[in-house]
Amino acid sequence: MENLLLSHFYFGFQFLILSFFYHSLFKEKLQRKVIVVLLILCTSLLVIQYSLDWDLFFKFNLFEIFITSLPLIIYATFHLYNLLNEKKEFYYINIGLLIYLFGSTVVFLTANLLLSLQTYDSFDIIYSLNVYLYVVYQLFILYDVTTILKTNKKKSYE
Repeated sequence: MENLLLSHFYFGFQFLILSFFYHSLFKEKLQRKVIVVLLILCTSLLVIQYSLDWDLFFKFNLFEIFITSLPLIIYATFHLYNLLNEKKEFYYINIGLLIYLFGSTVVFLTANLLLSLQTYDSFDIIYSLNVYLYVVYQLFILYDVTTILKTNKKKSYE
């Protein structure tokens, strides 16, 4: 796994960017406060963990995957709840994110189990599933962005 070091930065960056994204979407004070608390708590826990054990940068860290994915799943669920009574803003991006995060978290947990059992044949299948989930996530984003652009284009002509 040559890119294992980069994966830690990917999970952290994804967590930070999407936390800020959902913070900007939410209007409820409680939901915004939950994001701030989870952002500080999760980031602090990861900084402490990596400062205590630098070797984790070169290992598969399930705690990191879990602690950066679970809050994002919570934020996405909050957003779905908020959309019940509002305009469906970023609906497909949110659905794609939920599908990807649930799926990839299960994939990474399963991959770690397969690594410990040393069943490398199934390992490629598991990672291929993660790639497919990521492509589905990107397709949801593409659909939502094109819908937003078409709507904005129609508004500009009116």
